[in-house]
Amino acid sequence: MRTPNLKFILETILEADTPTPMTREEKQNFMQEIKNFSAMADSVYGKGDIQEIVERVKRIVDGADRIMTESDNWFENVANKKGNKRMLDDYKDFTTAASSLQEAQHQMSIAYENIGQHLNRYFDVG
Repeated sequence: MRTPNLKFILETILEADTPTPMTREEKQNFMQEIKNFSAMADSVYGKGDIQEIVERVKRIVDGADRIMTESDNWFENVANKKGNKRMLDDYKDFTTAASSLQEAQHQMSIAYENIGQHLNRYFDVG
């Protein structure tokens, strides 16, 4: 096996660091994306209030639990409570996921604003 010489190593490094130039079409597409950058804000910042959704789901879960255990039949109530335990556990998972989503959405919005500020230095961001 032949050891690479210095010229080969330098050529490899220089080729790897040099990006290929953008075509005219790629540049036009890029500029269109820059103009539409702010249109993504609704998705990044989230249109819906996650906490409100969590509370609505909580009311539904609580209501379902109460209705399903209103029976006068003791055995039916025990069976329903056992089934509802899984639903309540799923609700706990739901609230945990919603909390994580809020944190991730906050981090996304900060990063999105930072990207926008950086792009504004060089481009006319729409």
